[in-house]
Amino acid sequence: MSIFSKKTAVPREVEELCKKRLSRVIERTGGEEITLGGKGGASVAGGELVIICDGKEVFRCDIKGITAAQLMSGNGCDIKDVSGGEKRHITAYYGKNI
Repeated sequence: MSIFSKKTAVPREVEELCKKRLSRVIERTGGEEITLGGKGGASVAGGELVIICDGKEVFRCDIKGITAAQLMSGNGCDIKDVSGGEKRHITAYYGKNI
């Protein structure tokens, strides 16, 4: 680790999200659910959470200030954060690990 780098704590739920395949990602906006994509994965790089679905980036946010929680069913993760100056609320559902 370099003396110039800052280590940002990654929430446990985000670490779990990064270890699993995603079957779909939806975003909740004003009472609507919009499907952002399917078949993807998540990664933490440079202090940011990045979610890729269908070969394109569908979500990116800073780890600082992120709120993440495991769904009670255990089949996904609920994420809330400010991305691009606006509040975003997404749910990433886990795919089946083969």
